Amino acid sequence: MATDLDLAERSVLGSVLLSNGKILDELDFNPADYHHPIYETVHRTCQAMKTAGKPVDVVTVMGELTAAGERYDPAMLHQAVTDTPVWENADYYAGIVADAATGRRLISAGAKAKQLVDAGGDMPEIVEVVRKDIDNAQSSARAQPVEFLADTLPGTIDMLDSEVTAIPTPWPSMNELITGLLPGAVYVVGARPGVGKSVVAVQLAQTLVAQGAVAFVSLEMNRDDVNMRLMSSELEINMNKLMNRELDERDWQKVSAWLRTASERPLAVLDKPGATITDIKRFVRSVSRRKPLAGVVVDYLQLMNPPTGDKRPRHEFVSAMSRELKILALDMNVPVIVLSQLNRGSTNREDSRPQISDLRESGAIEQDADVVLLLHREFPGDKQYEIGMAVAKNRRGRTGSLTAEFRGWYSRIDEATA
Repeated sequence: MATDLDLAERSVLGSVLLSNGKILDELDFNPADYHHPIYETVHRTCQAMKTAGKPVDVVTVMGELTAAGERYDPAMLHQAVTDTPVWENADYYAGIVADAATGRRLISAGAKAKQLVDAGGDMPEIVEVVRKDIDNAQSSARAQPVEFLADTLPGTIDMLDSEVTAIPTPWPSMNELITGLLPGAVYVVGARPGVGKSVVAVQLAQTLVAQGAVAFVSLEMNRDDVNMRLMSSELEINMNKLMNRELDERDWQKVSAWLRTASERPLAVLDKPGATITDIKRFVRSVSRRKPLAGVVVDYLQLMNPPTGDKRPRHEFVSAMSRELKILALDMNVPVIVLSQLNRGSTNREDSRPQISDLRESGAIEQDADVVLLLHREFPGDKQYEIGMAVAKNRRGRTGSLTAEFRGWYSRIDEATA
């Protein structure tokens, strides 16, 4: 007995045949959504014939299928044409078929989840696999509603009439270049070891935490190190005194007062060496469930580990992680600050200042970043307390550079005084 789905599938195919393939140009439909494999084969054959400029009807399609050696029932094509009520309603029929396909994929995702759980394994990775299966359950061919300029301009005008949502960085001259930290944007901070990447990371986290929760992923420092850098920066206590446990009475008074306001700084630290992208996503989502998320900091990209069994070359893996972090920024609608190592190419140049091409292991980092900030210091010399901060890429504005004051003993960088 035929079901509504059977009729809908035949009606999609019948619409293609009755319209001489014209409906293929208008139909948002993935042939993989058919429940019957032979329908998918026929549909793809029709698409190929339309692309080749051949007529698409029952007779020509039968000839094409026969020539290709496909096994099919000719009566099926005739029935598809006969059963189609109105071929102009093909998009409606396609929606029924697509919804049914989504349901099948969800059922499959549930069965796969049970199978993975029963087999044991790393639970966070299982959650991420199942989450992707669910996200991919809906047919990719079902397009978003089409909106023309007249439809979208009112929203743009409203945005222009509102305040900028960017969160200012600690450096006014930097804000003149990049405006600030914008939702959904990725900010890559690149430097060679010891120049000040982690100092920048902590300062930007301090800026973000004034607006909401911050998920700080530290793959190099443990949470105590991060906390001490925060204290050093905010309380102006020398890092050496903190590291060597040499606080005097005045320092302890500062720390005690600071502790009483700790709840005003919802900064959460993941200090798991070799964390995977699954670990990072799970951590970020956990933080966002506790408090409204203001931003994410990852220190640093090249220390992320591939999932178990991932055999991709290192540069391919880093490229994939760069893209995953960009998607995370868009999904969570917050700025994501990503620290990155530089290769040693700049050390062999006469001008040792880093260039965007020095980003280590992947050109995809440059591609995915909205802003690339490169840090540079001279060692040793009179300028060792100066730090160059160059905006090498700015998707939304101009590039440029500034010189700031590096105060490493307080784990901070300050705007240079005139």
